[in-house]
Amino acid sequence: VDPLSITTASLPDGTVGAAYSQTLQASGGTTPYVWGISSGALPDGFTIDVSTGVISGTPTAEGTFSFTVEVKDSSNPKLSASKSLSIVIVAPPAP
Repeated sequence: VDPLSITTASLPDGTVGAAYSQTLQASGGTTPYVWGISSGALPDGFTIDVSTGVISGTPTAEGTFSFTVEVKDSSNPKLSASKSLSIVIVAPPAP
């Protein structure tokens, strides 16, 4: 079994008031995976789906949000991997 790793390199910017959805990717280990945030915080209004790795929500404030995502696999003992990522939320364009 290949070592577990998170293959998502970065996450695209989001815009205040616009729905956002990105799927984290991993490889190796034994599926299914369980995803989570081990440190830091997602932007307000965002969630991570523990079974699919989808980060989604509608941002309410601009800023740079840094966090560490963690993935665990289904082997025994469990393998885990983590990666520091950030999402930049920008103001909506002027009308």
